[in-house]
Amino acid sequence: CGKGGVVKALHESYPDISAIGWDPGHPEFQQRQPGPFDMLISTDVLEHIEPVFLDNVLKDINETFSKCAFLIIATTPAKKFLSDGRNAHLIVENPGWWKDKIELNMPGVKFVHSEFTEKTRTDKRGQVHPNNKYIVVLEK
Repeated sequence: CGKGGVVKALHESYPDISAIGWDPGHPEFQQRQPGPFDMLISTDVLEHIEPVFLDNVLKDINETFSKCAFLIIATTPAKKFLSDGRNAHLIVENPGWWKDKIELNMPGVKFVHSEFTEKTRTDKRGQVHPNNKYIVVLEK
């Protein structure tokens, strides 16, 4: 959940629901709460997973929500690099590849919405780069 922006916005807009964040990289959200939860939101996370762990992460996501999941997955390289020189987006694949991976590791989920957005971003040098996203809503 990063710094918790979505969690905080949900608390402010919908005070009667429980919104819980998890991000092992941020002290405020290091503790993972047990699920399953009605809804799971994952934005700009899956492309950062080490490829060897992706199947397990998708299976875990499937076990963590009981009704619906909202995923945003970047499909182009990141502007940042890891200390070992690899692009921060460890998995750069097209929407068809992601759809197959999700179906394989989340049996029984229904794709109620999916779209591919093609956008660009401009870096500090003025160069334009693709910033494409695969947006998916899943339902059980």
